[in-house]
Amino acid sequence: MPATITSHPAQAQGSTDGRDPKKKAAIMPQPFTRAAKEHQEPMLDTTQQLGASSVAMGPFDVPAYGYMRGIWLWVSATGGSGTATVAMKEDAPFSAISEIALIDVNGANVIGPLNGYDLYLSNKWFGYNLGDPKQNTMYVPPVTGANASGNFGYLLYLPVELSGRDGLGSLPNANAASTYKVRVTLAPDTEVYTTAPTVRPQVRVRAWLDAWTQPNATDLRGNANSTQPPAMGTTQYLSKTTQTISAGFQQPRMTRVGSYIRNLLFVFRDAAGSRAAGQTNFPSDVSMFWDSKNLFTRHKDLWQAQMARRSRYNAAIETAGGRDNGVWLEDFTHEFDGQLGNELRDGWLGTVQSTRLELSGQFGTAGTLTILTNDVAPAGPIFME
Repeated sequence: MPATITSHPAQAQGSTDGRDPKKKAAIMPQPFTRAAKEHQEPMLDTTQQLGASSVAMGPFDVPAYGYMRGIWLWVSATGGSGTATVAMKEDAPFSAISEIALIDVNGANVIGPLNGYDLYLSNKWFGYNLGDPKQNTMYVPPVTGANASGNFGYLLYLPVELSGRDGLGSLPNANAASTYKVRVTLAPDTEVYTTAPTVRPQVRVRAWLDAWTQPNATDLRGNANSTQPPAMGTTQYLSKTTQTISAGFQQPRMTRVGSYIRNLLFVFRDAAGSRAAGQTNFPSDVSMFWDSKNLFTRHKDLWQAQMARRSRYNAAIETAGGRDNGVWLEDFTHEFDGQLGNELRDGWLGTVQSTRLELSGQFGTAGTLTILTNDVAPAGPIFME
């Protein structure tokens, strides 16, 4: 005799899965990055000649449009000439910008103030899927040598958005009466050249807003859209501190704490400002402490091998697609696939104002340690389940 089949007491009649057939399942709105579309527009175009003094350019208003993802910055130096044997400084050509900052509507810095070389390192190492700016098709290597022009060109990015996957970190930017601003300062020629061309180049600086459109509430088929990025108001910051280092055992502390740290980058220069000497004199074995926890103790060569593995920058040091002298990155962005960026955010380092975060090691010479900090202030749930 076949067994009697009975309905589960919690299952409604006419339903095979326990749901009330009169109730429709909740429909999630379409994600923001599907509903919005990418947008770019020009925002500045100015030219100044390199000379003996720095030249302040701006501040420039960022066009009010949708949600800001970042700003493209194109620097091109042309028109140099003469009979000199032109040679460049170690951080050139990016050092042609002595200061750049992105300023929010309340006057606070979101990015910077940094110099052009700091921004170059941030673009290259902080997992924004920008690659090495020296490998960009718009990069023009400096023209050096006898009777050279000293001309150059490069493209950099001021990053606002954290993730192109969902738009986290893109900021509302629709109020034309209260705009973000960009401040740019052109460096004196002594920051670019050790021997300058007889006629210094004209430096043209152009910039474009990179943004998302404001999505409609529904698409053409009536499906609901997410009209703002997740955790809207979540903001990442790029900031810089520089510490004086004496020769011997030192424990430089990172003072930018109180939020989630996404990247830390250390640049060591000797007292004369040389990163090449910093490469040699950085501690052979270095540790990082997070309060009472030792995050690592490793040899500096192992550290840079880790950087190369996660970035795929395996070319010769100081060349396109290679590492940079005196530069060490500790990233918290590789947990998705072992590469820099596209992270799920689980690796970010949480800190509070009382967090003690420091390096320790034996420095071979006196110099300066620049610390670039990429930290995130969340405005809602930011972790991907």
